[in-house]
Amino acid sequence: MNSLDNLRVNNPLVICYTNDVVKNFTANGLLSLGASPAMSQAPEEATDMLTPANALLINIGTLTKDREKDILTIAKTANAVGTPVVFDPVAVGASQYRKDFCKTFLQEVKVSVIKGNASEILALINSDAKMKGTDSDQNLNTIEIAKEAYKRLKCAIVITGREDIVIQDNQIYKLNNGSPLLAKVTGAGCLLGAVIASFIQKNEKISINYLVEAISIYNIAAEKAELHAKHEGPGTFMTLLLDALYHMTYDDYLNQSDQQEVQ
Repeated sequence: MNSLDNLRVNNPLVICYTNDVVKNFTANGLLSLGASPAMSQAPEEATDMLTPANALLINIGTLTKDREKDILTIAKTANAVGTPVVFDPVAVGASQYRKDFCKTFLQEVKVSVIKGNASEILALINSDAKMKGTDSDQNLNTIEIAKEAYKRLKCAIVITGREDIVIQDNQIYKLNNGSPLLAKVTGAGCLLGAVIASFIQKNEKISINYLVEAISIYNIAAEKAELHAKHEGPGTFMTLLLDALYHMTYDDYLNQSDQQEVQ
């Protein structure tokens, strides 16, 4: 059975400690794909929730001082019960506060996958890097950033943008599917982090094949949504993206995925 069909049969539980702006969209996106989302943010239930979970998504989009301790406690609990952690360091380069927290987080928590745009990933490995809000600098060399981040942070790296870059086990893939309308929907990138988490196989080494498939399926669904939206705008696209995720098949992935391995 392929991994998409396996996901739909097993409905993997994905615990999402994500930002306030995107919780509803993230939950609906995971449900549309076939996963089971839980927006749990209480450390008191972390062990009970994370033990049966497929993965934990930590997204710092609406980080506050009050939430820091909870995030660290929940992520460390995931480590303790063997649940993989996907980390989305939203806008880490926009403030020193976010940089400091991410540095602490990565020192104290074992992370399986880090997903971010090029500016965010660069900010994790270069303390001088700056960014404007959540926007990424399109002129950055994403492949070199991915290589350096992989070497320093010692986990799978996903860099999103016009082209997505994935590196794991010293293999690098460039993925070319997607839609420019994704950048017009708040939470589209955050949902991708949750989709990646739903494809991770618990108790198995992180496979680059699963990462490539998760990202490609999401981006192919975005292409389908854009096509059906025709001349409509982001609001129509957002709804159609959920429908496209629901209707995605493994054959769609095989036939429409645009990917290449790079050095």
